Amino acid sequence: MNEGTAREADASTPGERERWDLIQRIVASRHLVKAPQLREILLYIARRSLSENVAAVSEQEIGCHALGRRPDFNPNEDNIVRVQVRHLRRKLEEYFAAEGAGESMVVTIPKGGYLAHFEPRRGAAAESAHSEPTSAVQASASARRTYWRSPLFWSLLAVGGFGAFLAWRWPSPSGNPLTAVTVAQKSPADPLWSRIFVPRQKTEIVLADSCLVAVQDILDTDLSLQDFVSGAYPGALIESVADPQLRAALRLIAGRQYTALGDANIASKLIDVSRRYNAEAEIRYSRFLSVREFKTGNFVLVGSRRGIGWERLFEPQLNFNLEEDRATRQYFFRNKAPAPGEPPAYRPQSSGNSDTYADIALVPNLGGTGYVLILAGIDMAGTEAAGELVAGQGFPDLARKLLAQHGGSIEVLLQARSFGGTTQLPKIVAYRPRF
Repeated sequence: MNEGTAREADASTPGERERWDLIQRIVASRHLVKAPQLREILLYIARRSLSENVAAVSEQEIGCHALGRRPDFNPNEDNIVRVQVRHLRRKLEEYFAAEGAGESMVVTIPKGGYLAHFEPRRGAAAESAHSEPTSAVQASASARRTYWRSPLFWSLLAVGGFGAFLAWRWPSPSGNPLTAVTVAQKSPADPLWSRIFVPRQKTEIVLADSCLVAVQDILDTDLSLQDFVSGAYPGALIESVADPQLRAALRLIAGRQYTALGDANIASKLIDVSRRYNAEAEIRYSRFLSVREFKTGNFVLVGSRRGIGWERLFEPQLNFNLEEDRATRQYFFRNKAPAPGEPPAYRPQSSGNSDTYADIALVPNLGGTGYVLILAGIDMAGTEAAGELVAGQGFPDLARKLLAQHGGSIEVLLQARSFGGTTQLPKIVAYRPRF
C-alpha cells in the first residue's frame, strides 16, 4: 500500500466515519445521483477536509483532481469550479431541507473557500429524528425489506443498460444505497461463513461498477489503486479523451450506476446465508466506498477489480492475480508462485464452449479486525460460478478442511465452463493456504 493509501486508512475515527457516512448519504441521494461532477467535487472536498485536515483547497486542485482537468488548468480562464460549487451549495441546501431533513449534522461549503464544514443540526428536525418511536423504526425497516424481496424490484434488475439495472437511490440509516437485512435465525458454525457473517455485526456486500468496466473497455485502460484512492476516477480519464463526441458518450455511461444481473443474484443468495447467522448484510455500490472502510468490518466483493478497484488493496496477499494480455486484450489469472504441476497462467479457452476462471479468496481486512471474501471472475460467468459455489454446499465443505489445516485465510482458483452465458461443471483447479 502506498503512503497516501496508508495515511487515509489510518485516519479513520468514529467522528470522521460519521461525517464520511453522511457524505455518502448525500452523494447517493436523488439530489446528486444525476450530477456526477457535483458528486466528484463533494467527495474530493470531503476527503481533503476529513482525511488530510487541510487549511484550504484551491480551485486548481478541484479542477484537476475532481473534474479531470489537465495540470495546466487555469481557474482565471475557466470558471467551471466556481459554477459547479455554487450548484453544489444549492444541492446541499435542498438535501437537508428534504431527504436529509432528519440528519443530526449538516454539511456546508462556506462562500470564499472550498472546505466542507460539518456542524450539529439545530431545531426540531434533529430532535424528531432522535425521538422516533421504536415501532416506527421497525415498520420502516420492514417496508424496506419487503421492497428488497418484491418481484417488482427484481424485475427492474432485468432492464436497463449493461445487463441488470440497479437503481442505487434507496435511502438507509447508514447512508448506503440499500438497507440492511437482519433476521434472527441460528445456524451451525461454519469455518467460512462464521468469519464473514458475525451475529449482530454488519457485512458489506459490494457489487461491481459495470459502467466503470465499460469505460475502461472502451478506452482500453486499467485504472490503478491510486485512481480510486484519489477519487479522480472516472472523471480524469474521460476528460483526457480528445474526441468530444466520445467524451460526451463516456460521461453519459459513467454517470449511470449499473451492475450485472449475475452479481445481483449472488448478493440475494448471500443475504439468505447471512440470515442463518443472525448477521446484517448490506448492499454497497463500489463507487461509494472509501479505502478507510476496509480497515474495519467484513466485506464480500462480488466482481473483479475491473469493477471493484478496491480489490487492488488485497492483491499483494493473493497468489492468483488478474492481468491483461496486451496482445490479445484478454484477461487471465497469473499464477505468481506455481506449485508442482501448475501452469504459470490460467487463460480462458474457447472450443465450442468457453472455459473461464474465478478467484475465491478469504483474506484479513486492512486492520486485521475482520475478513474480506473476494469473488472475482475473469468475466461475469466466472464471478457467477464463484458465487454459486460459495453460496451452495460444496465450497463450505472444502473450506472447512482447508481452514482447519491452514488457519484463517485461503485462496481457491475455480474453473467453470460457460454455455450461452451460464456456467456449468465448476471445479477447483488450485488453492493456497494462508498467504
